[in-house]
Amino acid sequence: MAGRPLPPLQTLRAFEAAVRLRSFTRAAGELALTQGAVSQHIRRLESALGVSLFEREHQGVAPTARAQALALQARQGLALLERAFGSPETRPQVNAAAPPVRLGLSALPAFAQRWLAPRVPGFRASHAGIELDVRPSAALARLDGRDGIDLAVRYGPGAWPGLKSERLMDEEVFPVASPAYRRGRRLRTPRDLARCTLLRYAWQPWEPWFQAAGLDLVEPAHGPCYDDVDALLEAAASGAGVALARRSLVAPDLAAGRLVRLWDIGIADVHAYYLVWRADSAKLPAIAAVRRWLRREAARG
Repeated sequence: MAGRPLPPLQTLRAFEAAVRLRSFTRAAGELALTQGAVSQHIRRLESALGVSLFEREHQGVAPTARAQALALQARQGLALLERAFGSPETRPQVNAAAPPVRLGLSALPAFAQRWLAPRVPGFRASHAGIELDVRPSAALARLDGRDGIDLAVRYGPGAWPGLKSERLMDEEVFPVASPAYRRGRRLRTPRDLARCTLLRYAWQPWEPWFQAAGLDLVEPAHGPCYDDVDALLEAAASGAGVALARRSLVAPDLAAGRLVRLWDIGIADVHAYYLVWRADSAKLPAIAAVRRWLRREAARG
């Protein structure tokens, strides 16, 4: 039975850019299109799929969880097409006698979308012998050969029985807010947080940062609480309050001006990002290549 027709390539490009940039306007600028053209591509894709891919907000758009998952797959497919049909000077040369090694890489959804995905095309362009398959998931990968996962990026203390692990990078935590929060009135000192709505995240308590800032405040017991990093940062960007954010995950929003960092006070989180794999994996050379690449990317910030 025939499957659903594939969307046009330009529609996929518009969709991927809109998710990555979280803005139809910025996507239009990147692709040399009008904002109306990008909106039309998105509407057609939503109609074809029968689902809404973006939540329209007064300050822009926020991709749904379904949209983020689809965009990651679209990004990987577009990178593959670019490698296949690029100019002879830039197209990687592949030895036809040696098929690419497919490597499954698991990472938490927010890390996969915000930090990892924008870097994957660069890896694909320079490692023609490895097909990197990024799997965003909140579930802990088994790495037992049955789930298709060969390497994982985990956030935690760094000790997982039966697995090899390597520290990838530490994480800095600091408060962020929308430039328009409190109608743009500047928060002058950390003490001003006592008058703010503090957005809560189940895995990131405020109290350690309060102590580092010298504030006599206790962990907030009321106010909006989120169990998803994307939802937390989107709420902050919409002006709902102040969020405590991890540097690697909030970097795209800071660069785009959707969020601003409040003060220079940051704390090192008790956990860090680690690469985890099995010492007896049959794909150790490919795993080593991905590890080297990830270390370089982490060093660049």
